[in-house]
Amino acid sequence: MKNILVTTDFSEKSIASLHVAINLAKQHNAKVYVLHAIELPIRLMTESQVSVPEAMYFLNLTKQRFNDLKKEIDTTVEVIDLVETAPLPEAVEEVVKKYHIDLVFMGSNGALGAKELFIGSNAEKVVRSASVPVLVIKNPHEKLKIKHMMFGCDFSKRFLKPFEKALKLAKVFGAKVDLVYVNTPYQFLTTSEINKRMEEFLKEAEHSHQHFETHVYNDIRVETGILNYVKENNIDLICMFPNGRKGIAHFFNGSISSDLVNHSSTPVLTIKVEK
Repeated sequence: MKNILVTTDFSEKSIASLHVAINLAKQHNAKVYVLHAIELPIRLMTESQVSVPEAMYFLNLTKQRFNDLKKEIDTTVEVIDLVETAPLPEAVEEVVKKYHIDLVFMGSNGALGAKELFIGSNAEKVVRSASVPVLVIKNPHEKLKIKHMMFGCDFSKRFLKPFEKALKLAKVFGAKVDLVYVNTPYQFLTTSEINKRMEEFLKEAEHSHQHFETHVYNDIRVETGILNYVKENNIDLICMFPNGRKGIAHFFNGSISSDLVNHSSTPVLTIKVEK
């Protein structure tokens, strides 16, 4: 964990997320990159003499907001401000590649904010397309304490790489990991079938003997099963897995709705499932 990216629109929630990222960076001697993406009107994207001063106005205004922001943050951590004149998803991926980003932080405003974040928005596209893990914080605090993570999926081979990435982050946080299969009436498997699937999954996974436990949780739907498991087991972080093609409704076995993110106040870590 050497380079952390935080997206900001200078709202209260995004600034709170920045404080969380800075606290994490202090623990790991990491740099923090703060990105504000400006989508300039098309008329300003030309090279006419009229458009250049207008474009510079937006850029200078953003620079001033960054200067004001730096007065509020911990100066013991190296914080680099970035401005990109591109849609947020493209800007994030450009910065991720250019500065070798390890983790992206994004803020959200609870249920309403989660809907805005995940349904048809630029941020949803960031989660789907980002080539590195994205941490969505619903209720930012000064310190992010992650000691108990939940990794829920159907334990098919396509989740092996995301699982290995999740374990690396668990090691960074010093957290234990619960592997959870939510068993529903509509996709029911026997206990022996699930145990066999998990066993075969773990044989192929590179988990370096990290501490984790496997669990089967029975519920009506996968979404409610995850939410109930999180509540009953004091989970600090939920891992979810966008496939890059079908959006929020396909984080798990191709049929998860946005209810999970909208109704959980627990931070959510998204790790892209490769095609």
